[in-house]
Amino acid sequence: MKFVFINSLPTSKLFGEKINAWWYSQNGLDAEFWDVAPIFWPEDRLEKYYGGKSDYRYIGPGHRKFDSRTDIIDELSILPQDTVVWYLGRFYPLVQDEWIFDEFHRHRIRYYLQHFDTRIVPSQFFKCLRGSLASFKHRFSNRNLSPKGIVGSGRLGRQQSRALFPGAGFVSIPSIMIEWQQISSVFSGTYNLFVDESVEYAPDAKMFDFAVCHDTDGYYERLNHLFDQIEDWSGSPVVVAASGKYQYDRDRFSGRHVIYGQTLPLIQHSNLVIGHTSLALDQCLVSEKPILIIDDPAFTEVKRSGFADSLINLLQKPKLVTEVTRSKYLQILNPDIEIIHCLVRDYLKEDEVDSDYYSIVKNEVLTV
Repeated sequence: MKFVFINSLPTSKLFGEKINAWWYSQNGLDAEFWDVAPIFWPEDRLEKYYGGKSDYRYIGPGHRKFDSRTDIIDELSILPQDTVVWYLGRFYPLVQDEWIFDEFHRHRIRYYLQHFDTRIVPSQFFKCLRGSLASFKHRFSNRNLSPKGIVGSGRLGRQQSRALFPGAGFVSIPSIMIEWQQISSVFSGTYNLFVDESVEYAPDAKMFDFAVCHDTDGYYERLNHLFDQIEDWSGSPVVVAASGKYQYDRDRFSGRHVIYGQTLPLIQHSNLVIGHTSLALDQCLVSEKPILIIDDPAFTEVKRSGFADSLINLLQKPKLVTEVTRSKYLQILNPDIEIIHCLVRDYLKEDEVDSDYYSIVKNEVLTV
């Protein structure tokens, strides 16, 4: 059976390896990855997005890059009848891609969508109301789509998927953003961990020409001062889990250990996690780790808007890096486990889910 992944958005190596189309190719399915982002985005913007690291662009099995509508329309028309497509670029409308769905329907191609970024449900009434109105708008925008199912996570992921696509099934998986198995430690001894979300090169910011920090040198100076304090209070070093989006070409962390590509295992074995808006911080909930969310005076409003969209924000509000005291540090060392379990259930994995992501999706594809 042919299983085609199609993405109309830039596919980073970080996201691509979470989806891991290669696994399906190696486990009985004829998997291909179709990159159609060049149809929707100018090449110079895509180059900016991928520019922070030489290998940041994901390359999947049978990888194909499409630059024109005609090419992909032709290819869709000759797909085998048993083909299943997983379209990764649509839950809420982000690009003008209705014509692709017209082709799916014309050729009776069965397709799925994804809802990995479960919308954070705020406690404030007016924010909640605004979110509900947006959902009605998105449901109207998606009215002509008829996916077989939505692949997503958590109780609220299910609710949101049914609200937008009431006729589609919900394929409930453990969040692909989480490492659910305990991995061996990659750093010896006890340590605190800073989960880096680079302000030097943020792909989305580069792609859309906005700033996330207006004093980069000052940010690192204040950050390292905080690390000095935490090392003094805890008696353990701060290790940096570097963002896979950017390769540092100079020492920004005052000689501290910087480790690439091991963020989730590092979180699992840490004493304390420090960060701001990285999605990797969700691992702290599953691993039940104390976390310190920091803001910085140099962060822009665009950067700060990411706090409101962060799951961790429901557990702890950000603290200005210059206002973290020993008493505040001690307060965060004992997180509320009951709240953490509720957040995991609502956003990351429903209680009934007991299989891994790969097995669930493969079984769904083979039985649709």
